[in-house]
Amino acid sequence: MTRPFQQLATLALTAGLLIASLATPTTADAATVTVNFSITSTNASADFYTIGTTGHGSFSFDDTLMPAGGTGQVGNLVMGLPTQALSFEWFGTQFDAGNASIATLRFAQGQLVDWTLGGRYSAPTCGLLRYGCVYSAGAEADFMLSASSGGPLNDGVHAGIGSGYGTVSWSVQAAPVPEPTVPALLALGLLFICWRRRNAQ
Repeated sequence: MTRPFQQLATLALTAGLLIASLATPTTADAATVTVNFSITSTNASADFYTIGTTGHGSFSFDDTLMPAGGTGQVGNLVMGLPTQALSFEWFGTQFDAGNASIATLRFAQGQLVDWTLGGRYSAPTCGLLRYGCVYSAGAEADFMLSASSGGPLNDGVHAGIGSGYGTVSWSVQAAPVPEPTVPALLALGLLFICWRRRNAQ
């Protein structure tokens, strides 16, 4: 094998390893999981909350919250969990990570299978998360949603008449696929330089 060809082979191998290292995420890297959901009010709602009204939302969390082994539940209905982002609107009432959070996440074999969200409220009678108070139709907007069983919302305006209630549809947003364009172009550039050097000799 001639020396120029050896150089070409070495650079090609280096470029291939570079592509593999840049395009393949490591298992230790944390990733953000985003869940999109909608909720539609049912006949379990109080009269003010019109049946068939749909709300939409999403929330995000760090996948390091998943239990070791990929199966189990984390969080509770009082303290909640770290929430990277949250957005929810229904019956004209809006919530975000400033006044709501993830309460629980349940996983099975590495997949999210159930979750609970709720509005945060600091009244001593309600705990740090105001889940119990949505049923008392308090004067402040609040909600509790579960992926598996739906949940109620109080808009904070129509206190005393009950809550809107709905069922939930949801899906985990697909993770973005790393773009291999940059490392691939870098590898091609190295190969082109080597080819030019070889032809010049």
